Amino acid sequence: MTFETLGEKRNPAVMLIHGMISSGSDCEPFGRYLSDAYYVIIPTLDGHDNDGTDLLPLDGEVDKLVGYLRENGIDSLAMVQGSSMGAEIALALAKRLEEEQIPVTCGFFDGGPFFHFNPVFRAFMHRKFTSLCGIFDTDDHEAAYNGLMNHPFLRFVAKDKAAQYEPLIRSMTRRRRHFSRQTVKNLVDICYKCDLPSFSPEAQKHLFFFFSDEEPARKSLKRLKKAYPEAAFRDIHGYAHCGYQTAHPEEYSLLLRQSIEERSRF
Repeated sequence: MTFETLGEKRNPAVMLIHGMISSGSDCEPFGRYLSDAYYVIIPTLDGHDNDGTDLLPLDGEVDKLVGYLRENGIDSLAMVQGSSMGAEIALALAKRLEEEQIPVTCGFFDGGPFFHFNPVFRAFMHRKFTSLCGIFDTDDHEAAYNGLMNHPFLRFVAKDKAAQYEPLIRSMTRRRRHFSRQTVKNLVDICYKCDLPSFSPEAQKHLFFFFSDEEPARKSLKRLKKAYPEAAFRDIHGYAHCGYQTAHPEEYSLLLRQSIEERSRF
């Protein structure tokens, strides 16, 4: 796991956790707009860079994130934000930080697929993700870009809005990356074997779940509302899965700021 930072360390800290098969650099477009007022911490998860690591199970990735905060003397976060699979890691991190008595003003979870599916479905998705991840294992960046833009999984997630992903897909495919079998296995488990941690009613008020009203991940909303009745939930229309942050990074950063300010009143 590697970390990049933006802004001054004296400012309140926020952590932005990227999604599956992405990297920390893909959070920078909206992270830069936060760096005037916040110390922005952007990890690249294990198994997502050419550093010889495998993505760890959920608790292992959370251990490393907490360890970074401890090692760098960061004793509170204004926000932990996660996108897609990163939203599930962010939720688990928020719970661990509560246990470690590291305050978090706002947990912001964008497009998280908060599902717990059976082993048969997970085996099916393992095959799909193996195919998806294999696209990156080439030095032909244009071929990787075209392969990802036309992959059935992306078409399923994006529906008719794949063009919204063009800047993100260009970023994701600009260099060769290899995803190991272990990484793919843990991707599937984190995405589709999600046990929702418990939060007190007061702590739930600091949680914000954000979805496109058309994305498949939104089908986990009923489960989330049952588990976290005091949390905030918001839909946005006209965007694909996590598409708002990609299409409008400055506007998205304003939404994050507003969410921190609103949660700070509790």
